[in-house]
Amino acid sequence: MKRGALLLVVLIAAAVAAFFIAWDGPKDPPQRTLDDSAFVLDGHSTTCTALFRKPCDYETQLEYNRRGTELDTFVDSTDLGPWGNSLPFADAAELALQACVYSRTAGMTVLEFIELGQRTHPDAGSVELTPFWNKARQELCATPWQ
Repeated sequence: MKRGALLLVVLIAAAVAAFFIAWDGPKDPPQRTLDDSAFVLDGHSTTCTALFRKPCDYETQLEYNRRGTELDTFVDSTDLGPWGNSLPFADAAELALQACVYSRTAGMTVLEFIELGQRTHPDAGSVELTPFWNKARQELCATPWQ
């Protein structure tokens, strides 16, 4: 009887140990990353991180990698209205890429884009931000996969 109880305790201890060895706890989902491609923008070879002076989130990086070859021409030659045309290159480029991200995201409209734009440009309203939405969708990100 004592041997049976001892064997049972040993088996339970072995099962508990095996369980904890096999289970490391909850796993975090892998972070998606992309290469930070360099394009000639405003006369300099520039990555997304260098342009915006911060690491780009996945969606912005994806759009930058897709649209980087056209971004320089878009920002420099597109009429984005008086306010948009007076923005520094990086600010205008970021708004254009964000418009591309939001325009291809289900459920996102110009209203959500305006809210996003106002986080970094609180002085801007729909009159200032709508040209970015319209022009980016018509010109910069009109072709879905480049």
